[in-house]
Amino acid sequence: MKISVLYPETDRCEMQIPPNGILIGRSPACNIRLTDEFASAKHCKIFYKNETLIIEDLGSTNGTTLDGTEIGISNPTPINPGQNIQIGISVLKMTQ
Repeated sequence: MKISVLYPETDRCEMQIPPNGILIGRSPACNIRLTDEFASAKHCKIFYKNETLIIEDLGSTNGTTLDGTEIGISNPTPINPGQNIQIGISVLKMTQ
């Protein structure tokens, strides 16, 4: 599965989710680095668990939404192709 940053345009990118998952946030240590001031340094992670792709908020200040629903802090949630993730003003999309 892939993830794409759709907005803001300055952060646009696309990457395949590797078997060990990815970290998303403002920190240089993140696989997808956002310039969004409303994103935390290490905002959320996406990883595989038993062949299911999971998204988990890492205690971010402003939260993470999946298709408009807050996923909650430390609440691992399955994620599927076609779903949108919102982190601050940033919009990311999962694709096959």
